[in-house]
Amino acid sequence: MITTLRQKTDYTRWSDTRNILASWESRTQRAAALVPEGSRVIEFGAANRVLERHLHHTCTYTPSDIVDRGPGTLVCDLNLRPLPDFGIGAYDVAVLMGVLEYMRDLPSVIGWLTELAPTCLLSYACARGTRYSPRRAFGSVGRLKAGWLNSYCDNEIRSLFAARGFLQAHEETWHNQHLFVFSRQR
Repeated sequence: MITTLRQKTDYTRWSDTRNILASWESRTQRAAALVPEGSRVIEFGAANRVLERHLHHTCTYTPSDIVDRGPGTLVCDLNLRPLPDFGIGAYDVAVLMGVLEYMRDLPSVIGWLTELAPTCLLSYACARGTRYSPRRAFGSVGRLKAGWLNSYCDNEIRSLFAARGFLQAHEETWHNQHLFVFSRQR
């Protein structure tokens, strides 16, 4: 919780693989099914690299996380600036399952993603209630306890991506999270 209040990435938490839950695998399997065949995929928050096992064999996969997750991992912290330069259009799909809640400056990360990949596939536990409602304020306390650094509702997530030229291509629910696919307008 102290790390959250200081708006810092919790390296200690995510270095311990006991904090990577097996229950997340079904979410990642569903995400893999949404990735088009033959895609060049980068996954932020790669954890146990479950996505890699479920992608179509024609896809290429690059894992990225705040700690090394094995061969080929691009170690980067999306809360640090400047964000890394992986090359414009280096990937077709950027996957972020349960990652964006931990971003201190979500709008700048989304802006950076626009240069990286034309499609973003993500899960996000959306905040409930309007921006200044008691329900939203109460929910923010729980989000802080979870280590989350931001609090957006589903419409705000859609708006953040739309403002950066992304159209929503797909949305569904996985437990208490939304799975979104956003594609950049051509």
